Amino acid sequence: VIDFQFTAGDTALISAALEEVGFGLIEVGHGVGVGASKAGHGEAAESDEAYMKATAETLSSAKWGMFCIPGIADLDHIHMAHDYGMDFIHIGTNITEVETSEPFIDQAKKFGMMVYANFMKSYACSPSEVADIAAQSASYGADVVYLVDSAGGMLTEDVSAYVEAMCHKNNVRIGFHGHDNLGLSVANALVAIDAGATIIDTSLQGFGRSSGNTPTERFLSVLARRGIDLGMDPVKVMDVGEKYILPLISNKGI
Repeated sequence: VIDFQFTAGDTALISAALEEVGFGLIEVGHGVGVGASKAGHGEAAESDEAYMKATAETLSSAKWGMFCIPGIADLDHIHMAHDYGMDFIHIGTNITEVETSEPFIDQAKKFGMMVYANFMKSYACSPSEVADIAAQSASYGADVVYLVDSAGGMLTEDVSAYVEAMCHKNNVRIGFHGHDNLGLSVANALVAIDAGATIIDTSLQGFGRSSGNTPTERFLSVLARRGIDLGMDPVKVMDVGEKYILPLISNKGI
């Protein structure tokens, strides 16, 4: 949305604010993942190392991580992340290319990181096939396997079918990463929970590629209506988004 122009200062401020209101998992860095600037996927305002350093020096209790696509990233990036004490890593592969994640999962696990395997373009395979691929990823060592609605085109019944199939064939945790192209990201995230997912990706103000991701503020409010208390004040979370994210959007002229 802003051509990857988060600064190290932005990263530190937003991470600190998220930690203060109660978030325990915070993802930072280039939207296409570590190594993306040098691989020609949009040059970020800062280096991967600068984002790592800013976050590591800022957070005291929340766990933090970054996104990683094998082929854009290499194993040296995981070594560097370990040097800065990174807690978790999202390893993203197209659903049909999950085997490329194996050495990355192996390396991250050796460093003690929590590993989330994100199956980009999950819709390219059937629910049963995704469930089998999830089992394959779990065999590599992934702690959480993710249904990813990369194009934001899944309907609620699609999400339910995928997550139920993944839960049926796997003992690892299931995550969901949605986009809002059809305006269903919040509904899909809620359905994912009903079907068995236990971790949901969101972003402040829905800030993300194309029509954006599941908006953190709205999703927290929906969970509150469901009686699910995460110990966070939705109004304080809204304040964080309005203070730190809206100005970035406004400055970009969007």
